[in-house]
Amino acid sequence: MKILEVHNLRVRFPVTGGVFARKVAEVRAVDDVSFELNQGETLGLVGESGCGKSTVGRAIVNILRAMSYGVEIDGRILYHRNGGSPVDLAALSRAKMRPYRTDIQMIFQDPYSSLNPRMTVAQIVEEPIKIHTKDTPAQRKERVAWLLGKVGLSAEQASRYPHEFSGGQRQRIGIARALATNPKIVIADEPVSALDVSIQAQVVNLMQDLQDEFKLSYIFIAHDLSVVRHISNRIAVMYLGNIVEIGPAELIYKSPLHPYSKALLSAVPRPDPETAARDRRIRLSGDVPNPIRKPSGCGFRTRCPIAQPSCADKVPPLEFRDGRWVACPWA
Repeated sequence: MKILEVHNLRVRFPVTGGVFARKVAEVRAVDDVSFELNQGETLGLVGESGCGKSTVGRAIVNILRAMSYGVEIDGRILYHRNGGSPVDLAALSRAKMRPYRTDIQMIFQDPYSSLNPRMTVAQIVEEPIKIHTKDTPAQRKERVAWLLGKVGLSAEQASRYPHEFSGGQRQRIGIARALATNPKIVIADEPVSALDVSIQAQVVNLMQDLQDEFKLSYIFIAHDLSVVRHISNRIAVMYLGNIVEIGPAELIYKSPLHPYSKALLSAVPRPDPETAARDRRIRLSGDVPNPIRKPSGCGFRTRCPIAQPSCADKVPPLEFRDGRWVACPWA
């Protein structure tokens, strides 16, 4: 059952210049992105830095207007709450979005800057409960202790400050905060990229256990494809603001169709030397285009090994082929 639908999402950030800071250009960070998220599913959103995947997550939780002045957001983000009529989150003001904040939470990328250094762990985890519920102080204290236990921390650590914890422990605090309001959807924005490899596995396994227990739906944003494959049911590959391929995780991982997906997956380290030698890495020519001056037509055509002259005419639509959606007629 669908819990979230994103239709034709576009996000443009203004570029200002001159004495009066007039708009002189715009960055098309997200350019006509559409996908669905099912209940209890994990959708992995992957791509290199600057492709727009974090912007998609922030647009869903509706915090972009508060973060960036003059940002333009078009499209629809439909949230199906308890099987009722869908609500377009993109059209809601800050005040009207507040009732839905309990259902959609975010885990941020940097566990060092996403926690207030002047607040104790108990205050950090308790704050969303205080804002969104009518629980008494005693009930809030009990829930904070319960949440910390769920993420592998003790109630005794609640009086400590973030600087007293390691990176992995801080991310666990961030997860506890995200779960404080009993959300239905969690947007995880590269939650393990700042952590050591050994800690990454612990956090990913914790997130999977919590998903099973609380019936959560995840949008897992990352650039590490091996992590995404481990946790995701489906994968959406983004390049320069567009989704170029989306489908079942194992299918895309084992037999990608889009040339960019193939190049991205060829960069994943292989534990088997024979497999690594057989599957040679694909090296793309040129640099990632400037998002202010995106190429006409397919954004990947300037680096694509199979580009045709017609690729400059229009942005290729997603077409269903071999069990997945792919935006390349030549793949």
